[in-house]
Amino acid sequence: MQELRAPGKAQKAFEKGANMLLKGDAAVSLAYFDRAIASDPTYCRAYYDKGLAHFRLGHRDEAEQAFQKSIDLTGGGYAPADFLMGLMLCQMRQFQQAETVLQKGLEIDPGSAFGKLFLGWAQCALNRPAEAERSAQQALFRKANLPEAYFLLAQIHHVQHKSAAVVADLQAYFRLDPHGPESDHARSLLTKSLQEMN
Repeated sequence: MQELRAPGKAQKAFEKGANMLLKGDAAVSLAYFDRAIASDPTYCRAYYDKGLAHFRLGHRDEAEQAFQKSIDLTGGGYAPADFLMGLMLCQMRQFQQAETVLQKGLEIDPGSAFGKLFLGWAQCALNRPAEAERSAQQALFRKANLPEAYFLLAQIHHVQHKSAAVVADLQAYFRLDPHGPESDHARSLLTKSLQEMN
């Protein structure tokens, strides 16, 4: 609905920005999102994508402001903004607040694998491993090839001293993403768990 009613000028600028973002050029995309917002200050999707661009560039404050604006404009009705805001709050170690925001997003989009994954991270950090494990499993039910969910399960099972489960989780993780951002940590955890089993 937002895109149908957005003025042509705003939509064209937004589409150019979205294409730049898809190509991995987050810095260039920002100017286009700003043009879209200048043409239509209520364009919530432009704020969301602007926040995503800032997030990818490591501009945490700017990303948070853009996501919050997207959330405000929709009255909390755009789940992807809630999910990325929740992820940012996790990174800022504001886990209780992250859980609240993520739950709101999941009320709108209960089928989101990433929403469930990020919720699992928050619950794990809040020392609620059973809930975190359930959220990770629900993420995998929605998207079976999600390596981050297996890595989260490995961390949960490590805390629960379930070495065999940790090994199985990490084997699944490495099958999906052998050189992922958590691969060094995962290898260390795998070695430790194999030693514990032996």
